[in-house]
Amino acid sequence: MASADAISESMLKIDRNIVHQLDNRERGYRTRRIRSNVIGKTTERGPARVISESSEQSFRRLAVELSELVLLERLKTEDLCKPIDDLASETESVFNIEQSHNGLLTATVQTNRSVNVFHTASMQKAAKYPTGDRSVWTLAFHPTNEKIIAFGTLGGTVSVYVNNRRVGTLQEPEPIGSLCFHPTQNYLILTSMNEVIFWDWDNDMTYTTGMYSDCKCRFLHVTKDSRLITGIAQTQNHQLAGVGSNVERVEPEYLMVSFLRSVSLMLDQLEQTLITQIDQLIHYELNKQCLVWIHLLQTINRKRNEVRCTTTVRSEDRCTNTDLNLTFISMIRKIEVVEIMLNAHQNRAHRHTDGVVGGTLYNRADASRLWSPNAVLYTQPLIYFEKICQKYICQGHNSYIKYNFDLKLVDKLLHKVFYLLYNLAPSELPVTWDIVPVLYSAFRTSEKHCVLQAWDLSSFSGDVDDLPDFKEDWKNVITVCLINNDSNVAISQCEQFIASVRAHRVKVLEIRSIRKENFGEPIFTFKFTANFVSLSFSPSGRFVAIGLRCRRNLKYAYVIDKDSPWRFTNALKEVEVYPTIGEDTASYNARVGIRLCLPRDPDLYQEINCIKWASLPGYGLLVGLKSKFIQVCR
Repeated sequence: MASADAISESMLKIDRNIVHQLDNRERGYRTRRIRSNVIGKTTERGPARVISESSEQSFRRLAVELSELVLLERLKTEDLCKPIDDLASETESVFNIEQSHNGLLTATVQTNRSVNVFHTASMQKAAKYPTGDRSVWTLAFHPTNEKIIAFGTLGGTVSVYVNNRRVGTLQEPEPIGSLCFHPTQNYLILTSMNEVIFWDWDNDMTYTTGMYSDCKCRFLHVTKDSRLITGIAQTQNHQLAGVGSNVERVEPEYLMVSFLRSVSLMLDQLEQTLITQIDQLIHYELNKQCLVWIHLLQTINRKRNEVRCTTTVRSEDRCTNTDLNLTFISMIRKIEVVEIMLNAHQNRAHRHTDGVVGGTLYNRADASRLWSPNAVLYTQPLIYFEKICQKYICQGHNSYIKYNFDLKLVDKLLHKVFYLLYNLAPSELPVTWDIVPVLYSAFRTSEKHCVLQAWDLSSFSGDVDDLPDFKEDWKNVITVCLINNDSNVAISQCEQFIASVRAHRVKVLEIRSIRKENFGEPIFTFKFTANFVSLSFSPSGRFVAIGLRCRRNLKYAYVIDKDSPWRFTNALKEVEVYPTIGEDTASYNARVGIRLCLPRDPDLYQEINCIKWASLPGYGLLVGLKSKFIQVCR
């Protein structure tokens, strides 16, 4: 009997995940201990270790992708949705699902004012946390310890549990929009009203940094390398501060902020206008941005000698250091994307007009102009940036700011914008700039459109001065997107990609890189028309599940293959069309992946609130429903 118990216990210790077992079988050993010994032995052989690890990573990646492809292939023909037995008696809806860093635990947020935690492998309930008189809006596991979980309610209450015991509570006056743990320090980062709060729950200490009064943070996530990803609703009252005609009222010491905000707005507007493919809109937008850009740089040229800056400061002076290299790199990449889109549109326009002037985009490099382009757009502005680079700029009494950046990046940015606007802008420009405020006065965005940004937290160690300034809505921008709750943004497990959706004439899924080497670079886009509720990367990072809330009596989810040939350069061609009556609702979409009806029987329809890939490879999809809680596709 003892021997049987020992065998049973030993089997429980073995990870029965199919990908793990396939990997071990192919390598001829079964346990992590043996694998560790083998890798340890290869260490003595030097380069052989690198080859072994690279081979293992490649094999595991392919094995994970294989398990995902098998699941998708089965979902085309089989109904794999199964309800969780532990929830048979509950009817509240699930609107968010989060998983621990190792995928062993899954937690659900629902409208019955509680949080349920399950073992992912068995989907047996592990714990249930009551939340009082208000529903939970956001929750998060600790990034290194699955036994630590926190959640925030619509009533402003934040709770931290360790080993199923509540160890800290914080009360805020407004609902908690989002929260996450710092990966290496004892801080829970949360947002309420227009503040981001760093809470040391062990010592009950908080550090708060604000944003504009009409802003709200809707998304928070800290990566393993201590970068904070935020999604902050764009300010409506301060969005045009220091840009357009307002730049003339900006003091010389604050021209850098005006410059960066103007570049950010210009690139975003050009990119979104090009997506429409409407010639008149594109022509108008190019006209507008050309005028505003020239006006901005002329103002900088005129005021550059008035900037008060110094090479040293006193010990009692307050100084803020701001690193702008990543910001400039991401802006340069966006300019390159806009160039690609402009050239593609220009080629299409030439094909349609057959060379006839009247197509809106054509080279005007030899056109007569009312200004000196090289001096205004490049030579003179560069003098300003050379003057302030690595200098302390006065910001008031005993207060300074130091912008750290590589002048070569500014040189490259100015060159690229110069080429972009000089070659493609209209040749006849007005003598006066009275039209500039008119061009910018109507610039408004949806309150749910948020700016996704990355902030470096590596220097934060309990000093409020080291916290990011979230009013810098132009810094390290990834994209602008729609965010209602945490489920609307997805970050891959490898933390190299981020998925979000933005709305223009249709909704556009964007997958962008958040790697430092190609930060903000667009990887994949996909257009659709239905209302979306959630995004989720598969364990391999190859597939993205889009939960859709459709009006018709069908429960759809898209599964997108970001590695398919239909990439960003082809993203402007087609808009998804719903199937006609009688068409197979789970048929292949040759461009991107498959469209699933979950479950396949329309009579069993329950509206989707959230759909997430299980973090453990081979464990399928988790579907949170508007009622009947959660189902598993496995």
